[in-house]
Amino acid sequence: MIATPPADLRRGRLGMALTVFTLLFIGLEARLFYLQILRGEDFRERARISVISRERIPARRGEIRDREGRVLARNVPAYRIRVTPHYVLRADREEVLGRLASIVGLSADERLELDEAIDQAVADNEVWEPIALGRELVADTCPVDASPLELRDEVERSFVCPQDGDVFEPIDPKATYCPHDRTRLKWTSDAHEVARCTRCKRRFLTRPQCPDHDTPLQVVDHNLRCPLCKRTYTNEVAALQAQLYELPGVEIDTHFRRDYPMQYDAAHLVGYMNRVTAADRERWPGVYGLQDVIGRSGVERALEEELRGERGESLSIKDAGGHRATSADAQVLAGEAEFARAVPGLDVWLTLDMQLQKEVRKAFRYYASGAAVVVDPRTGDVLAAYSKPGFDPNELTGGVDPVRWAEIRDNPYAPLMNKALTPFAPGSVYKIVTGLAALVESIVSPDVTIDCTGYYEYKGRRFHCHNREGHGPMDLVGAFVHSCDVYFYRVGEMLGIDRLATYGRAFGFGEPTGVEVSERTGLVPTRRWHAEETALGWQPGFTLSTAIGQGSLTASPLQVARAFAAVANGGNLLQLHLVSKLVDEHGNVVHQSTPQVVGRLPGTPEQLSIIREALVRVVNDPNGTARDVALQSIVIAGKTGTAEAAQVRSGVSAEMAAWLKEDHAWFAAYAPAEDPQVVVVTFVEHGGSGSRMAGPIAQRIISSWMRLGRYKSQDPDAHEEVPADDELPPADEPQEAP
Repeated sequence: MIATPPADLRRGRLGMALTVFTLLFIGLEARLFYLQILRGEDFRERARISVISRERIPARRGEIRDREGRVLARNVPAYRIRVTPHYVLRADREEVLGRLASIVGLSADERLELDEAIDQAVADNEVWEPIALGRELVADTCPVDASPLELRDEVERSFVCPQDGDVFEPIDPKATYCPHDRTRLKWTSDAHEVARCTRCKRRFLTRPQCPDHDTPLQVVDHNLRCPLCKRTYTNEVAALQAQLYELPGVEIDTHFRRDYPMQYDAAHLVGYMNRVTAADRERWPGVYGLQDVIGRSGVERALEEELRGERGESLSIKDAGGHRATSADAQVLAGEAEFARAVPGLDVWLTLDMQLQKEVRKAFRYYASGAAVVVDPRTGDVLAAYSKPGFDPNELTGGVDPVRWAEIRDNPYAPLMNKALTPFAPGSVYKIVTGLAALVESIVSPDVTIDCTGYYEYKGRRFHCHNREGHGPMDLVGAFVHSCDVYFYRVGEMLGIDRLATYGRAFGFGEPTGVEVSERTGLVPTRRWHAEETALGWQPGFTLSTAIGQGSLTASPLQVARAFAAVANGGNLLQLHLVSKLVDEHGNVVHQSTPQVVGRLPGTPEQLSIIREALVRVVNDPNGTARDVALQSIVIAGKTGTAEAAQVRSGVSAEMAAWLKEDHAWFAAYAPAEDPQVVVVTFVEHGGSGSRMAGPIAQRIISSWMRLGRYKSQDPDAHEEVPADDELPPADEPQEAP
């Protein structure tokens, strides 16, 4: 028989069960209240999180500065459209891209490019990898010069070709000058339908049709204006941000683009950047992404590894619409994730003096093509290196307008070529090599004379002097003063081409200067080289041509400057430097360039002093070829050069053909002669006479160098007046073919 519990015990157990149930119910209600009411929005936001992935963080690229810290290359905030293909598969893509086009004005070409990129990503199974549109969005700064944009009360209109996105302004077909800056227009067709301003780069149309597609132009209203370049814009970032919720997979990517505030002034040395290629990614596996950019020329290329830094990683959290999640939980998830910090690149400080560089540019304003180099003969620092015509690296960074690229690429004056680092026939500036070699090898003594009758008879040929009437008896110094070719023909014959080559290399010709950017080393020919490379083989007359800086001999203005620096400083051949120092993100100097002597000129100090005396006389003797270069307040030593350089080129105008027949003009100098502090070399391509064309440029550069206070003189009153023409040329636009 089973005992029955007392009634009061049963009632106690039931009450306990009810109490436990009640407490559990209250706890459940409290938990539901906490989850649904207090944390409901957070959990709903977390539920909307669709994708969690690691994302690359690009490193801040190092800046490039001149010796005083003036910025030559910097990073400015920029915005672009990124589309994640997964969210815009074929069913919705047409609608998304259509809305995107209406908001930010995507051209038909840009839309097609984006559409094809999405198809390619799907084919490659890379639907989670965002695709960036090449064009940047306008926000509150000017995309041309990074100036803050100003809001205008009045709306300004421009006309856009819907096919390729080109922007035009209307203009009268009889117009000659740009209505914005009064620069002469360049009409791109005989029918005078399309014009471009060579200064502000605006394009104009005389009829409301796209010039390349013959479709009607679209009218676009702008309410923002750049105070510097005067272009007008619309805030595309704000317009797109307001409608992102309707565009799945579309986001605004904030990044930094490279900006070059000095534009033309040091373009060849600083260089430019553009998008990486498959070859770049293969060469540096794992370093670059599809959308990255890389240095293509100048310092940007030569110091790419130092400038680019090391990329990092972060957590990318996106919602179901493909937009970046911003909830507290998303931030917590991102904060708890381990990631690698991006390490900024090193800042590169150059030896350039940009104030002096601008003066060099002004000195070249009336010449079509050439280069100038300024070097400190005591340290090997390159203070200025200018090449004309030039280009604006801002136009080539990222994407470049095909029309503009064709203009630059096809320009016969070669604006992309750095002529300061390109070898040409040096002409008579090379006579310092022949002259010193003759003294050291005891071919001549200072008082030995050679009679110049206007030509030199050698192996049945006449080699003419530039003075066909002859100079008469010439000693070494006199031969420099008058630049007598006959004297150096005779000396060159006695030396022989191989000994001349040995001395040429001792001066640094045919060798790298040591400067940190890419350069061409030129050629110092030998008997063997001619036998192997010249069509007719070795010919005795080649020696005579080499002795006066002609024939196959070539040297860059930078190499000539290095050679004259060695003469100026007493015989030390220096390694030249363009990079002064490398600085990390904390301001620590991780590398500092120092003067380096890599060789000595042959001979005794007395023999070198004879060459130095001759160079002083070239400028300061009343009969010297560079007498018009002399200044009253400082003694200049130098040498003129006129190098035969006639070229024949098919398909050019008669005026261009005539220009190509002219000689190259050179002048190399240092100052002050008694205490050299600066070396200046000027080169005018097909400029004619060195004394008449290259000499005056060097004179102005030395005058400007003094006026800027770079001359450390014992005389406080030493100062040279410079012509009152201090306005910088409006732009170093690549010279048009005549």
